[in-house]
Amino acid sequence: MSSFLGPIHYWLYNKIQLQQGIVEDIFSFGKQSGLSLQEECDDKFGVAETGSLEEMIDLGNIHGWLQEKVSQVEYKYAYSVTQLLKKDIGTLDELKSILFKSGNDKGQLFKDTDFSIASIYKEITDNLLDGMPCDHANSLVNQNESELVWKRNVCVHAQYWNEVGGDIAIYYELRDAWMQGFVQQCGLELHKLDAVTYCIKKGEHHE
Repeated sequence: MSSFLGPIHYWLYNKIQLQQGIVEDIFSFGKQSGLSLQEECDDKFGVAETGSLEEMIDLGNIHGWLQEKVSQVEYKYAYSVTQLLKKDIGTLDELKSILFKSGNDKGQLFKDTDFSIASIYKEITDNLLDGMPCDHANSLVNQNESELVWKRNVCVHAQYWNEVGGDIAIYYELRDAWMQGFVQQCGLELHKLDAVTYCIKKGEHHE
């Protein structure tokens, strides 16, 4: 079966699974206050499938199956965050802490290793879900050994947040928190140059 699947399909499925992990962290946070977010999301958007890609994917409709899974986890993320904030269970700062920790944990893989700025940007794009590969959501602006700049070409998340009555600005605050947590472990700085442009650069004390 795997012969029908290419590296890009595994890459995208991994990103879906990583976002599902963040969603589950948010479910757990809500559960502490008695909110059954997982049950609500499973009822509204379907139960997330786990396991190997080969065992689950519809080989007759690979693109459609992956798009469905992207949409499912996007809806769950938007809905769970929006419900927590609407019900005053937790604050945005607490949610940002969850995302910061997720990024920080991932960044530990690079701590004390010999990495390049380009490899850190690649790791960010390998982890954060940005629609389907054909959406070309982000693109490089420029890079050198100590700095890399990229921009968002299109927002592929707003439709999900709009449909659940959420605020897309919250999504980007949480995304920024994840990136801050990630680059911190790498001894790098993240700067938001404008609404759609970001820069990662080596800090003053980075060797």
